Amino acid sequence: MTLKINTALAFLHLFLVLFIGSVDASLALGDDIPCLKAIKASFEDPFGHLSYSWKFNNQTEGSICRFKGVECWHPDENKVLNINLSGMGLKGTFPRGIRYCTSLMGLNLSNNALAGTIPSDISMLLPFVTSLDLSSNSCSGEIPKNLANCTYLNVLRLDHNRLTGNLPEELGLLTRLREFSVSNNLLSGRVPDFPAGQITNDNCYANNPQLCGGPLEPCSAHEIKLDSFKIGFISGYVVSAAVLFIYFSFSWLQLKIMVLHRLQNWVRTKEEADELFHYPTLNHKIEIPGLEILVNRISLAELCKTTDNFSTDNIIGMGKTGPMYKATLQNSLFLAVKRFNNSLQFESRFLSELLALSRLKHDNIVPLLGFCTQRNQMLLVYKHMSNGNLHDLLHGEPKILEWPLRLKIAIGIARALSWLHHGCNFRLVHGAISSKSILLDHHFEPKISNFGQTIISNHGGVMFKYENEDDSGFLVNSGVWESDFVKDDVFKFGIVLLELLTRREAINAGSSTSSSYNNLVEWINHVSKGPNFVLGDAIDKSLCGQGFDDEIMEVLRVATECVQPFPNQRPTMLQVHERISSLGERYGMITSAYDSGYSINQDTTSTGDEILPVDQNH
Repeated sequence: MTLKINTALAFLHLFLVLFIGSVDASLALGDDIPCLKAIKASFEDPFGHLSYSWKFNNQTEGSICRFKGVECWHPDENKVLNINLSGMGLKGTFPRGIRYCTSLMGLNLSNNALAGTIPSDISMLLPFVTSLDLSSNSCSGEIPKNLANCTYLNVLRLDHNRLTGNLPEELGLLTRLREFSVSNNLLSGRVPDFPAGQITNDNCYANNPQLCGGPLEPCSAHEIKLDSFKIGFISGYVVSAAVLFIYFSFSWLQLKIMVLHRLQNWVRTKEEADELFHYPTLNHKIEIPGLEILVNRISLAELCKTTDNFSTDNIIGMGKTGPMYKATLQNSLFLAVKRFNNSLQFESRFLSELLALSRLKHDNIVPLLGFCTQRNQMLLVYKHMSNGNLHDLLHGEPKILEWPLRLKIAIGIARALSWLHHGCNFRLVHGAISSKSILLDHHFEPKISNFGQTIISNHGGVMFKYENEDDSGFLVNSGVWESDFVKDDVFKFGIVLLELLTRREAINAGSSTSSSYNNLVEWINHVSKGPNFVLGDAIDKSLCGQGFDDEIMEVLRVATECVQPFPNQRPTMLQVHERISSLGERYGMITSAYDSGYSINQDTTSTGDEILPVDQNH
C-alpha cells in the first residue's frame, strides 16, 4: 500500500513539474504581456503612471511597445528589450513577474519607493540583463551572491538604499562591468577585487564607513579582530581537508586525465581563435571612456559563440567597411554583427557610427545594442532586420510592392532625417543615405543604418571643428554646414525616392555634381521635362492605373526638388517630411517628425564644438 501511495505521489509530482514547466515555456515562447501585467500588479502606483499608460485589453496585442518606459526588440512584436520606470513614485518590492520578460536586457527602477530585499535568485529572473539600476529606493538586506551570475552586466547601480552586510566577493567576477555604484548604504567588510582598471570611480563606495580594501582604507584592522574567530574554523578545516584528501587520492588519476583533456581543448580553441584573427592588428588600442553608459560592451568570446566563430555561413551582407553576420542568442533571438575591416581608414568610420548610434534612439534608426573592441577588433551589434535592405527589395528578385508600402517607407526615412537635421539635441548629418543603407524590419518599417560617415555637432551649425585622419582641421560656418552637408542628405534622399517610384538603379547618382547621363537623376530629368510627359513613362509600371496617380505625382515633384543641382534650390527635410507625410494620413501613418525619437547629449570623447569623425571623401 505504501509503495502505491509513493508511486502515486511521484506521478503527481512529475505532473506538476511538467505542467508548471509547460506554462513557463508557453510564456517564454509568446509575447511579454503576462510579464508587464505581473509587474503592474506588483506595484502601488500613486501617481498613475502605469494606470494611465499600461492598459491591457483586446487591443493590447501589438501595443505594449508603446507603453511608457517600455522598449521592444521590434515594434509591435511584444518582446521587451528594456524597461525604464525611473522616478515614477512606485511602491512595493522587486517584481518577480519580471521573469516572464524572457529577453529583457535593461531594467531601471531607480528613484522610486521600493522596499524589501533584492531576490536571492535574481540571475534566474534576469538571465540576460546588461544594465540594472535599483538606486535611490529603500531596498534592504544583503546583496545576494547570485547577482554575480548575471554575467552580462555592464551597469550595476545599487546606491542610495539601505543595503547591509558584506559586498559579495563574487561580484569581482563580473568582467563586463563598467559602471558600478553601492554608495550611501550600510555595507561593511572588504570590497570585491575587480580587475585593474575595470572600476575606476572611487566614489562608487562612498558613505559606507565600514567598507575597506581596494581603493579604500586597508582591511588589516578588521582582519585582526577576526583572527581568533578564524583559528577555530581553520582547525576544523584541517580535519575536513585530511578526510577529503584520503577520499580524492583514489581518483587523482582520473582527475589528471580530465584536466589534461580540458587543457588540450583550451589550447586547440586558442589556436583556432588566433587563426581567426591572423591578420595584422592596429598599433594602438581603441579606448572610448564612459561609452558603456550609453551602449553595452560585449565580449569577443560571446560574439564568436553566437556567430559560430564568424562563420561565412552566417554572413548576411557585405559592405565597404566589412561583412555583416547573423548572431543567434540562447533565447533564439537574432542580432546583426558588423565587423569592420581592420585598418585606420575604417577605424574612423567605426568610431563615427558608434558615437552617433549610441546617442540616438528613434523608431526609424537601426538600434545599436552593443560594441566590442577586444583584440583590436571593431564590432558593432544591432537588432537584426529580417527583411534586409531597401536596395535588395527594389532591385532583387521581383516582388509586388504596393504603393502604400512604398509611401510608408518613404515617410519613415524622411521622418528620421528630419529629426536628425532639426529635432535632436545636436545637429547631425548622415552623409551616406542610399537604398542600401535603409534596413527593413519584419513589418517593413525602415531603419536608417550605415552611420560611418556621420557628422555630429552640438552647436546647431554655427561653427564647427572638422577633424580628419591626419589630425588637421578647419572651421565651417553655418552656411557651409547647410549647403555642403545638410542639403547633400536631401539630395541623396531624393535619389532614394526616385528608386521607390521607378524601381530603377541609382547607378552613379551619388553626387549632385555628376556630369554623367548614365544615372537616375539625369534620366528622370530627361523624361519628366519632355513636352509629351506621361506619368507612366517615369514610374514603375505596376503602379499605373491603381488609383494613386495624384499621390505618386506629388512624391515625384518632391523627389525632383530634392535632386536640384544647387543646394539652395532643395527643400529641407522638415519640409519634405511635412509634404509626403500628409499623404500618409489616408493610411493612418504616423505624421509627426518628433514623436518617434530622442537623443542623449552624453559627453564621451567628443567636445562641444567637434564634428566627429570626418571622411573627406564623403
